[in-house]
Amino acid sequence: MSYDASTMRLMGGVPGQQLFLYRTPDAIGTVDDAGYFDAAVDEYNLSTGDMVLAVTSFGGVQALSALVVGVAAGQASVTPLA
Repeated sequence: MSYDASTMRLMGGVPGQQLFLYRTPDAIGTVDDAGYFDAAVDEYNLSTGDMVLAVTSFGGVQALSALVVGVAAGQASVTPLA
């Protein structure tokens, strides 16, 4: 699948310190790929330093991952927190 804006929710904050909740049937290996959240840069003013709590599902097993956002030239990348 791919990014779906209808399942992204801004929980609060200001650009660079925003917190989002995102739910998807995609596996985290897809969600953390470069470019996955590119559309959210315009749609949600996603910016470097923002955080995304991603509820992902792979084979019916849901997982929660905390992702830190980086944006350069309008392209988003995310890094999972260890």
